[in-house]
Amino acid sequence: MSTTTALAGAARDARAAWSARTTIGVGAFALAAFAPLLFGDSRTVDLAAGLYLAAAAVGLAFTAGIAGLPCLAQGAFVAVGAVVAAHVLSHGTPTAAAALAGGVAGAAAGAVVGIAFARLPRAGFAAATWIVSWLVAFGLQSLRWLLGGSEGIVITSGPSPSAHYELALGLTVLAALAFTALARSPIGLGLTAAREREPAARALGVPTTRLRVTAIAAAGGVAGVSGALSVQLAGVGDPASYGPFLSFKLFVVVLLGGGLAALGAPVGVVVLGVLSLAADALGSLEHVAAARSHELLAAVMLLGVVSLGWDGIVRPARGERRARAGELPPRVPPGALTAAGIGKRFGSLAAAANVTLTIEPGEITALVGPNGSGKTTVLRLLAGAIAPDRGSVERPRGGVARTLQSTAVFPTLTPIEHLLIASSPRRRRSGFARSLLSTPQARAEDAAFVADAGRILAEFELPTNNGPAGELPVSEQRLLMLAAAYATGAGILLVDEPTAGSSPAEATRAIDQLRRLRDEGLGLLVVEHNLAVVRSLAERVVVLDAGRVIADGTPDEVAADAGVRAAYLGRQRL
Repeated sequence: MSTTTALAGAARDARAAWSARTTIGVGAFALAAFAPLLFGDSRTVDLAAGLYLAAAAVGLAFTAGIAGLPCLAQGAFVAVGAVVAAHVLSHGTPTAAAALAGGVAGAAAGAVVGIAFARLPRAGFAAATWIVSWLVAFGLQSLRWLLGGSEGIVITSGPSPSAHYELALGLTVLAALAFTALARSPIGLGLTAAREREPAARALGVPTTRLRVTAIAAAGGVAGVSGALSVQLAGVGDPASYGPFLSFKLFVVVLLGGGLAALGAPVGVVVLGVLSLAADALGSLEHVAAARSHELLAAVMLLGVVSLGWDGIVRPARGERRARAGELPPRVPPGALTAAGIGKRFGSLAAAANVTLTIEPGEITALVGPNGSGKTTVLRLLAGAIAPDRGSVERPRGGVARTLQSTAVFPTLTPIEHLLIASSPRRRRSGFARSLLSTPQARAEDAAFVADAGRILAEFELPTNNGPAGELPVSEQRLLMLAAAYATGAGILLVDEPTAGSSPAEATRAIDQLRRLRDEGLGLLVVEHNLAVVRSLAERVVVLDAGRVIADGTPDEVAADAGVRAAYLGRQRL
């Protein structure tokens, strides 16, 4: 692709994505660039410090908003960047190199925190990161060699206040652009899916833990650059500036402004600044120290945010995704899925015991049995969601995808975004750097997958509009889950109760789609309680009872089995 073609494509995409909100944002930042002309140096320093805070808050918004992780260590990442920069600046290192060093250090600190705590539930993650903030603050106060103890490290040279202001504004703009690019990328979509329904995201192959570590490291990198530049602006590395309250304030800013929009954090900083001025005025009237009034204000704000369920001032804008023809990686030809003697126990309960079965391409196998017989456990074992205690599973090179028993769409995402999440493991140009920079190849690949997602939705007779999937009828939500499983490119689909709660017409629609996938050459294992559906759909039927296979054959053979009738069918007929 030539440079001219790439630039032309980027211009087309920018025009397509432009909106009134974009115009307002660009205009606001353009006007903000002239602020130093209106204020003296002291006020310009305050504004620059606020913008550095805003940049760090944008990074936190990606973690707390898009990824849904309540990180209370962002101030600690700012401190790490400030410590590293203070030391290198004291040796005459240029500002740009110090900022880079601080960013690398902040990203490394974020990666360590992510690796250590990303698997925790959200409450545990919040508590763990809050402890990290306290530990960093304690270290800065206690270990004099880190930041000079109570005297700090004095930095005697650096850009002028107006230059720092422009640097801070530029950093905030870059952080907002990076937020926008990553939020719309496969990385952002995967994080959103994990935030809304992690089990469903995992079932589609989303590497939730890895993406969360990436998000925390990226936020730490932005915080580190912010800390590196802001410590030079202040002229001294003061440990008192990096206490746990800094992390708390950044978190309040994100909650106030909105964590799902790039401009949410800057707006939150502006509002916090206005309210802080009000707190100063109130404090002077009541003879209360300004620092104490600021802390009281932040605490009251956070209490109001939590109690009122506040979603932030700035809400995310939903843009259309452009589709263009392009090459997609070919689907790997389906192969057989084989389980040999697999078993799984949960305490004293044998959920699966010596289960052996094979799912062939171009065949629909039904897995039936009474409630509690282990059907869902077997699906999870076959998909790799849990490991067997014994036996082995041989999965085909084309992969295996699973739908969940309950309706598990991602409520705020569109049907096309569901399929883009599912197809992300098939992409070749969706890494962090390409997504961050929105490279021409990454945008072309995204457009091709958008076009393919539209084709799949049309085949499943599902809407391709921009509405959230949570508003679809339940039967269409189940079909969307099946379409997403198909979009993974897997040759074997494990489908859990596709017609549960469906009317006869809706069940017929689901049956037709399953047959179409079989005719395309895919292998399907379908868990189903509706025996009429089993009879009309499956070539083979496997019956489980108490975790064991008690029958495996054609519907007629299974229906005639005395053991099956005693354990499962009773007076029913297959």
